[in-house]
Amino acid sequence: MMNLTQLALFRDIARELSFIKVAQQNHISQPAVSVHIKKLEHELGKKLLVRSPHNIQLTAEGSIILADVKKILYLCDNLKINTNYQQETLEGHIRIAAIHSVGMYEIGDFLSTFMKSYPKIRIHLEFRRSDEIYSLLLTERIDIGVVAYPEKRTRIQALPLGQDELVLIVDKSHPLWGKKSIKLEEINQQPFVAFEEGIPTREAIDKILLEKGIEVDIRMTNDNIFTLKKIVTAGIGVSIVPTSAVDEEVLDGVLHRVKIRDIDLYRPLSVLKLKKNRLSPPTEVFVDQLLKFHAS
Repeated sequence: MMNLTQLALFRDIARELSFIKVAQQNHISQPAVSVHIKKLEHELGKKLLVRSPHNIQLTAEGSIILADVKKILYLCDNLKINTNYQQETLEGHIRIAAIHSVGMYEIGDFLSTFMKSYPKIRIHLEFRRSDEIYSLLLTERIDIGVVAYPEKRTRIQALPLGQDELVLIVDKSHPLWGKKSIKLEEINQQPFVAFEEGIPTREAIDKILLEKGIEVDIRMTNDNIFTLKKIVTAGIGVSIVPTSAVDEEVLDGVLHRVKIRDIDLYRPLSVLKLKKNRLSPPTEVFVDQLLKFHAS
C-alpha cells in the first residue's frame, strides 16, 4: 500500500535525479530506495522514472504526479506542525544556501537562537556564489537562498531582509588607519583587494567607482570574504566590504574600518524562494522569524 515514505523518496529522486544521493540523504540503502519506488509505481500503475546506468529522468506521468506528491507531503507536514506547535516539537529539515558575506555574519546569531528554540529541526547551510544559489533554488536542491542585490527572476520571489553598510577596511600599516571617515577620492590609485568579477557586490562597487571617476589598482580578487580579509590584513591593499563582516578583526585590532562619507554604501539583502512552491512548515517558520529578527 502506498505510504508517505515512498512519496517522499520519489520527490527527492525527482529533485536529485540520483538514487545514491537520495539514499545517503535519507540514511537508507540504495536497494531500499529502489524497492520503495517500484512499490509506488506498482500501486499507481504508472511508470514514474526512466532509468539508465548513467541517467534518471521523470516520465510524463511522473512529472504530473510529482506536483500532487509535493502537495500531499506539504499538507502532511503542516498537519504535523499544527499538532506539535503547542508541544514545541517542531521537526523537519531546512536546506539553505547563502553568500559568504551574509551567511557567516548576518544570520549567524539568528541561527544559534533558532536552533536552540527548535532542537528537532535540522539545518543544512552551505556557502555559495549568488549565481550558484539561483541555480540551486531553481533545481529545488535548496529550500531558500540568502543573497545581496537580488535579481529579478520570473520564478523566484525575493523577500527583503534589510540592508548592510559597506565600509573601507585597511591594515595596521596603512596611512588611513585610525581615521573615522574619508571621501571616496582618497582611495584613488590605491592598491585594492576586490571580490571576484560577476559577484553582485563587486559589480555594485565597480559601478560606484566608475561613476565617481575613481580608479583603484586591483592587486588580488577572491570570492570568499574570509580570504579577502586575510589578504587585506597582510597589507596587500585596501578593500570595501560589509561592515558586519569585520567586527571580529576590528575588535582584535588587526583591521580598521573607515566610513566613506560622501556616498551611501548600503547593499540590499534578500531571502529567495520559489514562487510556485509553498515553503514547508519548518522553513516557513524559519523565514518568518529570520525576517522579524532583522526587522527588530
